[in-house]
Amino acid sequence: MVGLPLAVLVGGCSAAQEPEGPQDPAVAARCGRLRAAGLPAPLTIHPVQVLGRPSPRVAQAVGLVLEKQGMPDLDVAATSFEVAADGRWEDVPAQFGAHVRALVAAGAAARHHLYAQYLGTPQTGPQEVRFCVVDGAGDVVLVDRQTPADAAFRRTAGRDPDPMGCSLLVAERLFARVGWRAQAGAVQDGRFARLWRELSGAPEAREFEAMAPRLAALRRNIANARFAVLPSVVHPGHDAASSERLAALLAQRFGCRAQAVAGGAAIAVAADSNEQKRLWDLARGLRAAAPAAAEAAGADHVLVVDVGIGDRGIGYVHVAVCTAAGDYVVVDWQNDQHPMLQKAAPKVLDDAERFAVDRLAALLR
Repeated sequence: MVGLPLAVLVGGCSAAQEPEGPQDPAVAARCGRLRAAGLPAPLTIHPVQVLGRPSPRVAQAVGLVLEKQGMPDLDVAATSFEVAADGRWEDVPAQFGAHVRALVAAGAAARHHLYAQYLGTPQTGPQEVRFCVVDGAGDVVLVDRQTPADAAFRRTAGRDPDPMGCSLLVAERLFARVGWRAQAGAVQDGRFARLWRELSGAPEAREFEAMAPRLAALRRNIANARFAVLPSVVHPGHDAASSERLAALLAQRFGCRAQAVAGGAAIAVAADSNEQKRLWDLARGLRAAAPAAAEAAGADHVLVVDVGIGDRGIGYVHVAVCTAAGDYVVVDWQNDQHPMLQKAAPKVLDDAERFAVDRLAALLR
């Protein structure tokens, strides 16, 4: 989960108000008031029901997407709104409104509140995404549900069948239903961006700044570079033969020297729904392994690739490069929401290996 690049997050929401057919005048008036409040409207996101259980982490993902669209005043509820397993969705908005009224009566701030459910299984992927919004009085503002028959679902949850794709759908539909226009970049380094950066273990800004001159140096001297290529990470294990093929591809593409390193240098990367955490776990593993691998191969740079293979083909390709001392040069991710990976559409591991080299070439231009 939670692997969408921020460049995708800031471009996802519709700018147009979307007619929804006949509507209760009181509900329409409440929606109009939310529209008039604009993106600064305070909104509390309640733990999202995923696989039948409330998830504060997925609520944080919704917060991240909405924050990237320009909403500055977002929060996640501290307690979950519980729904009976056999309950009807038609009854949920009113029940949620009663839950919010009780919270306000107990002293909670009178904000707008959002509750969502993502239906489906790991085997089927998302089958339905539905959510409702109530105001501070607990009165319904809007109710929405989307399935694979809907275009917005196919653009988001259908293309990225994990909770982040579903969260992008919630944001798109909220903006479309209310009639807001996204303001990418309006919230700089917001609460949820900081939270996800901490959860991913991404380094501080100065570490990213230090990577730029190292990448420039490699760009200038790529033909003379000497790469040690670690066993490729192909969850749940590794593929040493993939590293051998990558080494050959690197030498062919750049005219450099590249040598696959034996399996003892393989990096362990735990599965994680936060793709950024997986990426930086890979990078930290490479940093730790780089000095020994570089010495064994007589190399000045060390490279590793992490490939996600699923039922729909290649879901992501991560490429990391360190110097022999373990300093980051490239830590790059491409998933099925990035235009370059979408265009390449790799289906099998060989395709992903070629894509990894293409991606490195693009970064070295």
